[in-house]
Amino acid sequence: MRIEPRPVLIDEVYDRLKAAILAGELAAGAPLAQEQLAERLGVSRQPVSHALRLLYSEGLVTERGRRGLMVAPVDAERLRDLYQVRAALDALAARLAAEGVAAGAVADFTGCLAEGRRALADGGLPGLIAADVAFHRQVYALSGNPAIAETAEAAWPHFQRSMGLVLGDPSYRTRAWQEHEAIAEAIGRGAALQAEALARAHAEQAGLATWRRLAASGEAHADEEAA
Repeated sequence: MRIEPRPVLIDEVYDRLKAAILAGELAAGAPLAQEQLAERLGVSRQPVSHALRLLYSEGLVTERGRRGLMVAPVDAERLRDLYQVRAALDALAARLAAEGVAAGAVADFTGCLAEGRRALADGGLPGLIAADVAFHRQVYALSGNPAIAETAEAAWPHFQRSMGLVLGDPSYRTRAWQEHEAIAEAIGRGAALQAEALARAHAEQAGLATWRRLAASGEAHADEEAA
């Protein structure tokens, strides 16, 4: 009787590979050979195979024709579509969170905002991305509607992959955190309509900035190939 690898080992391999993809350590288009990955991680091929299957189902890994698998490219059009959906979800979450405050709930963004300020001062992209994600998840949690986080969760890895493009711009990252603070302040005052509008505009602008960077990057790459 064949023994399947321990689920915890599959989870560990999955987490390591996913983190490497999100951080850009495994870049878009990078080949994913099971033997090499297994050797690199110090495990057998089987948990690597299972982990790659999970990443494939999430759209982070794709096929290289007959040559196996690779890290999926970051698709500008797909990101634009996802940000449009996220704008609606973020606006709803912010409004519900503010309505909860107006009804007597407490919205504490102290930790999230402090983390963001530390990340800004440090300037490292991993910290900035982690702080950005933490802020938005806090808004989702305060909304009182768990379906918002559940709906948004599947798209977050794709947002995280693209965040490095815009958060690498010092002026954009500063503006983004000023917008976070404005959203948090509106929620804290129970200003539901203002919080909704600010959250929607923030997500829409982030999506537009990301789309522009990805589109420009794709055009530059095409020019290089044609040269």
